[in-house]
Amino acid sequence: MIYIILLVLIIISLRYNWWRIPIPYSQPRVLMYHMIKEHLTNSKKRNKWRVKPKDFEKQMAWFSKHGWHSYTISEMVEAKELPPKSFCITFDDGYADNFTYALPVLKQYGIKATIYLVPDYEYNSWEKFENKNYDRLLACEQIKQMQKSGLIEFGSHTLHHKNLLTISEEEAEVEIKRSKQAVEQIIGMECKAFAYPYGKYDENTVKLVVEAGYTSATVVKRGFFEAGKPFEIKRVGVLGTESFVDFYLKITRIRNKL
Repeated sequence: MIYIILLVLIIISLRYNWWRIPIPYSQPRVLMYHMIKEHLTNSKKRNKWRVKPKDFEKQMAWFSKHGWHSYTISEMVEAKELPPKSFCITFDDGYADNFTYALPVLKQYGIKATIYLVPDYEYNSWEKFENKNYDRLLACEQIKQMQKSGLIEFGSHTLHHKNLLTISEEEAEVEIKRSKQAVEQIIGMECKAFAYPYGKYDENTVKLVVEAGYTSATVVKRGFFEAGKPFEIKRVGVLGTESFVDFYLKITRIRNKL
C-alpha cells in the first residue's frame, strides 16, 4: 500500500509542480489570454486558447479576493515602482468574446487589461482551420465601448498576424508600423504596446518595433515582468484546457508542469 501511495504522490508531483519554490510577489506577473469562450466539441487544440467564461470569472475573483493590483502593460512599463502583487492581463488577437464575456468580468472586479489587435482582419482567418470555422474579432464600435470603461488599453499585433521572422524586413516594417497607425485610427490615441505574433522575434525585429514608436512588446516566453526589458516582456500563458490548480501554480510559481 505504501508503494502505491508513493507512486501516486510522484505522479501528482510530476503533473502539478507544487514543490517548486514560489516566486516572490514583488515580481509582477503578466498573463497571456486569447479567447474567453465556451469550448468546442472534439477540438482540444482550439480549446487550448479558449478559457471558459466561468473559469475566467473564478480567476479574476481570486485576484480580487487576494488583493492584487492590476495595470495595463503601458502603466506597468512606465511605473517607477510597483507594489507587491502587481499583475497585467493581456489578450492576443482581439477576439469579439473579449467584449462579450471578458469585459463584464473585468468591470465587476475593476481589473485592467491590454488587448493586442490585428486591425486588418474581421476573423482569425490567418489560422488554417479545415472547416474554416473562424472566430470573429472585435468590431470598431466594441473597441470604442471598451475604451470608455477606462480599463482597457489597445495595442498592436501586426496587420495580418504574420510570423515576422519568415517575411522580408521591408514587409515586417510595414506590418509593425502600419498596424500601429491602424490601431491609432480606431482608438483615437497613441498605440504604445506591441505583441510579436507567435512570440517570434529577433534583435532586428526589436529594432523595428522601437523605431516604429512603441514603448513595449510582449513575447510568449514564460516568466515574470522585468523592468529593464520592455521589448521582451515575458508572460504566463493561461490555457482553457487546464484546471484552477494549474492557474494557481502558474501565478505563484510561474510553472505548473515540468
